[in-house]
Amino acid sequence: MSIVTEELDKAQADITPVQYAALTAIEVQPGIDQASLASVIGYDRATIGGVIDRLEKKGLLTRQVHAQDRRARALYLEQAGVDLVANVEDVVAAAQERILAPLPKQDREAFLRMVALLLRDDLPHDVSV
Repeated sequence: MSIVTEELDKAQADITPVQYAALTAIEVQPGIDQASLASVIGYDRATIGGVIDRLEKKGLLTRQVHAQDRRARALYLEQAGVDLVANVEDVVAAAQERILAPLPKQDREAFLRMVALLLRDDLPHDVSV
């Protein structure tokens, strides 16, 4: 997390790794509700609301009443959120490269597959390589 944060700070992205994860998950699943988002990104359901609040205040996403459950809020990216995700993809990729740098290139894919196996039971999102 600290390497991703450092890279995002250097790029002056004004976003945290958790916020980036939330935005990318919403981009992939427009209309996802907050509880499902928390599960997908492996974040605490009790505090995901604060993350969403900050992203909404920045004009990066909107909440709408969920079509199937009026108690839930569906999340959608604003154009500014789409643009931000696109602008920091290379920054996050550079951070991931820094994280994996100690491993020989030929071992990185195998390492990521093994980590995905460890996480797959705990997190319901797709962590395939």
